[in-house]
Amino acid sequence: MKKKKNLRSRSPVIKLQQETPHGHKSECIPKITVILAVVGVVLSVVLYYVYACAAEKGTDTQLSVSSFDNRSLDTVDRRSGLSLQEFRNLYDAKWPVLITDAMNDWPAMRKWDWPFFLDRYAGERVAMKAVNGKLNDYEMLSVPLNIFSQHVHEASPNTWTYINDELFIPFRSELFLDIKRPVYMEEDFFKLLPKELQPWDSMLLWGTRYSRSSLHIDPYNWTGTNAVLKGKKRWKLFPPGQDHLLYVRRNQRCGFPLDCFKYNSEVDAFDPDLEQHPLFAKAKYIEFEQLPGELLLIPTGWFHQAYNPEECLAISSQFFNSQNVKMVTEEILKGGEVQRSKISKDFDNYTPREQVCTTFLYCN
Repeated sequence: MKKKKNLRSRSPVIKLQQETPHGHKSECIPKITVILAVVGVVLSVVLYYVYACAAEKGTDTQLSVSSFDNRSLDTVDRRSGLSLQEFRNLYDAKWPVLITDAMNDWPAMRKWDWPFFLDRYAGERVAMKAVNGKLNDYEMLSVPLNIFSQHVHEASPNTWTYINDELFIPFRSELFLDIKRPVYMEEDFFKLLPKELQPWDSMLLWGTRYSRSSLHIDPYNWTGTNAVLKGKKRWKLFPPGQDHLLYVRRNQRCGFPLDCFKYNSEVDAFDPDLEQHPLFAKAKYIEFEQLPGELLLIPTGWFHQAYNPEECLAISSQFFNSQNVKMVTEEILKGGEVQRSKISKDFDNYTPREQVCTTFLYCN
């Protein structure tokens, strides 16, 4: 993984090169290629084990709208006091849920505001999307945080900015102390992989009014999370099986060291052009609002888009666990870094963690 360039440049605004989902430059990294060559077979073994376990449990990757006929698309469940077992039974890799009490003990909830960030990080650069026109009329910039703050109230429906920075929090360990990983996210097989292959954790999302994401499925088809600290978000979540209605861009790559395909829609679900995308009118979705202190868990396979009706500060993350393992593994195999033909069948007597410990000779 590369750090952002020109962090100390005198220029207040820097245009970034072609963006990866990490929000930073995508380049050929020779040392990563070497790492992948060394660990490819080993990773294949580990992935076979978790894939086989999921298959034995009958995990269904072919979910569709019809799979959820007994559930309402009117709104999303808001839950407090949700046990881990109930989460796995009802929601994990199945159905979205808002957890209303998962962030109660986060110091970030009471500390993180403009005075806090400007006192400590005013001159620090952030990766920011600047839109002028439609959703796809944007450029990625690197700007000092105080410059973003000076213009945060100047947004309009067609002109807005949105910080999407995956490195800001991970590279500042003191900020990690202010957020906590809820019990629902503790099982995460990404942590079993070599550090160089793990996705960045805890993306900083700070958007002006009118800002929004694209309509997309997350990389590797992982389970996504979004924690709102200030402001609020509106969401549209689309149950699986509707790709033919969503005008998904083809053959896009995620640009991660362990490569994968990327699934982004051409449609802005909050401002659709039905003349250009008429089939989108038939798509079914859940629409709801997320309030401060609420944690949203987005299941694998669900296209989703977030819209900020007011200035909003949030953090997104992800996990790869026993419930979505078959789907995530399939996406890794599709990426081509791990060859299906090299998957071994000899490691069915160990847990995934034991597989990593015995194969890599260390544990993260």
